[in-house]
Amino acid sequence: MAFKKETKNNELYVYMNGKLIYKKWLDTGAFKVFDLQAYDKFTLKSIKDSE
Repeated sequence: MAFKKETKNNELYVYMNGKLIYKKWLDTGAFKVFDLQAYDKFTLKSIKDSE
């Protein structure tokens, strides 16, 4: 699995194998999970804010 984190215009995007799975608006803290299978309790990678 290849994860890629990208920040654009105060928004954090997380891609897994080229597919968008998570989006977070950094100014409000709101987020949207697009692929629940990729982000469940068995996922080995934790999605956190980029530093």
